[in-house]
Amino acid sequence: MASLARLDSSRLFGAWEGGNPAEKRRQARFAPVLYGEDHSHPHLEICLLLTGRCRFSFEHRVSVLEAGDMVACPGDVPHAEAFSARRESYRLAWWILWEKDPLLHVRRYRSRGGYDVEHVIRLTTLTAYGKERLDVLRALAAGSRSRRPPLESLREAMLSVALELYRQVLTSGESPFDARVELVRKVTDYVRSRSSGALALADVANAIHMSPNYLTSLFHSQTGMSLGRFILTERIALAQRMLRQPGASVKSVGLGLGFSDPFTFSRAFKRIAGLAPRAWARANGAGRVSGA
Repeated sequence: MASLARLDSSRLFGAWEGGNPAEKRRQARFAPVLYGEDHSHPHLEICLLLTGRCRFSFEHRVSVLEAGDMVACPGDVPHAEAFSARRESYRLAWWILWEKDPLLHVRRYRSRGGYDVEHVIRLTTLTAYGKERLDVLRALAAGSRSRRPPLESLREAMLSVALELYRQVLTSGESPFDARVELVRKVTDYVRSRSSGALALADVANAIHMSPNYLTSLFHSQTGMSLGRFILTERIALAQRMLRQPGASVKSVGLGLGFSDPFTFSRAFKRIAGLAPRAWARANGAGRVSGA
């Protein structure tokens, strides 16, 4: 809230003419550590750098944001973040202004530990007044494509939402608003619904609207398992069910699940199950399974 209270026009950036951070901040080259400079999406976002510095690509122009800088991101505008220097930490708050399930993400980068998600707070718990303030933020973010948002309106709306969240946390504790568990549930549901085909970590991250690095860190912190291994485990579990079917072959099952060739499938299968597909089928009473 202190950063919001100190916000002034010199720290507010966006897509309007002359509003790109590169107009006022030191320009830099972008290293796609989290995601590339073509990253964009239809929903509205507003980000606020809380501490440290980071590189920020906005409409393919790269600069170094400083603590207290805010960027309004209208839909479908390319943007991306990365550390400014590998040893320099930063914290960045993202207001994800979805209509149905708006969220507040607080993310961070540390030289030891890399990227992490510190908080994911669901904003659906707000009162009617708080939700009206969110609508104000949506309107301001949408309009920022062509004009600078009125500073006082933006600051008042964000402070009102932040204060209401603070009061709710004091009353009920953080747990009712911590959406990290719910986000992991969405990830597991998405992976399980699509495990019958090729599925990359980037596909999951795009569906959840979070960078692969942040999502992997969040998933591991909540489950103790890497997201990549979970995806592979779900695909191999489906492969095991398919291998039990009469007439199944290693080749048909592997190709049917989107693996490029039987060797790649067998290697992945053995990594999870500890046995090659045909050996696993024999050991588990799945009958005769051919290699073709």
